[in-house]
Amino acid sequence: MMAYPPIVVSASQRFTDDWDRSELAQVRVSFQYCDAIYRSGGLPLVVGSWTGEGEKFFEGRGRAQPTPRKVEPLLGKAGALMETARGLLLTGGGDVMMRDEDGSDRVREMDRDRDFWEAALFKSALERRKPILGICRGLQLINVALGGDLWDDIPSQYPNPVPHQQRTTRRRTSHEVNLKEGSKLAQICGQSRLRVNSGHHQAAKNVAEGLTATGWTKDGLIEVLEIDSYPWGVAVQWHPEGLAHRDPMAKALFDAFVEACR
Repeated sequence: MMAYPPIVVSASQRFTDDWDRSELAQVRVSFQYCDAIYRSGGLPLVVGSWTGEGEKFFEGRGRAQPTPRKVEPLLGKAGALMETARGLLLTGGGDVMMRDEDGSDRVREMDRDRDFWEAALFKSALERRKPILGICRGLQLINVALGGDLWDDIPSQYPNPVPHQQRTTRRRTSHEVNLKEGSKLAQICGQSRLRVNSGHHQAAKNVAEGLTATGWTKDGLIEVLEIDSYPWGVAVQWHPEGLAHRDPMAKALFDAFVEACR
């Protein structure tokens, strides 16, 4: 048994000024993800997107990317990475957009480089039956990668939603999630109702084959997906990394994930 299992943590792209004031792309992720993994005994390995496009490596978050990416050319590097790591954490961030057409004005901050790289990481982890935890965008990415689809914008598309974009810090909760009795997450948390934080405007719509919805808000929106017939695969729509330092249920989720990786 590995004492401190290494866990791949996906990251986003951000831009700052280079020395000549041109744009310099950076790999960035909230430290809360790393902190939660460290607290539970794991070793976070933050990994930026790879597209195989040479000088076009960073085309930019939220910018036009005329040539759609493909997952298959990325599987070699993603597979090698997942052979080394013991698990995969797909983090939150901008909107998921893994379609050929440009997004509507409801889809914003899309990054196809990240979408397809994370899809390759996910499929590589799935093939090797490594533990997988998806958070917010990570849940959406998992559903789309397996053939499901999304509500692109909850406020304008979903009937009578509860507020899913709280204006307070993610260290506070804003609504409840009801869990299916006997689901993996209900077993991990030891209860079937959770108070969670919320900061998303996309959500799973039609669930992909191979996934099961096991948690919902009172408006019926999906908040938890679990991978069917799989050793350990859970995705949640909220941000437990922002609560894990003080909330026993959020901490229990990371403890269970890291233990599965161990």
